[in-house]
Amino acid sequence: MADKELVIKIPEEIRLALINNIQLSLDQQSVCDSYIKQAIINGIPLPKDHGNLKDVDKFLKSVEKDRIHECYLHDWTADDVLQRLDSWYAPTIIEADKESEEV
Repeated sequence: MADKELVIKIPEEIRLALINNIQLSLDQQSVCDSYIKQAIINGIPLPKDHGNLKDVDKFLKSVEKDRIHECYLHDWTADDVLQRLDSWYAPTIIEADKESEEV
């Protein structure tokens, strides 16, 4: 059976309870199980062999903020953009699928 990567949304309280191994009552466990099941059903599958998933909004905000400085009044080349995408301008949220890195 192949693994599938998903982006899911669950309440922070449930995530913390699971991380901290907090004992839940049967009713709480039932609610937790229901949330997790629904999160998996509604999860967004990541494409096979995806690259690094980055925060493009943060990148755009950083570029826009820096454009007010004199040193950024020049035209950006494709190399400038790529360099900044690989920097703190666009933090990686999810690492690339390992299979895609081997290509």
